[in-house]
Amino acid sequence: LLKDILVLLGMMVIIVIICGFLSEKVPIHFNAKGVADMFANKYYLLLATVIPYSTYWKFIRGRKNKKVK
Repeated sequence: LLKDILVLLGMMVIIVIICGFLSEKVPIHFNAKGVADMFANKYYLLLATVIPYSTYWKFIRGRKNKKVK
């Protein structure tokens, strides 16, 4: 459990560092022509931390719970 919390916090720290280099508003959606039509604050990306963490949970952590036959 401690390792999982450290992985989540590490991902959040990396995203905060990346946010320091981004402009105040970042595009989050593009229309069919490739033009950005929705913008959000750069710290909105912190909410997206769930996506890579879910991948970690499924493939890395889930591997420990599977029994090898």
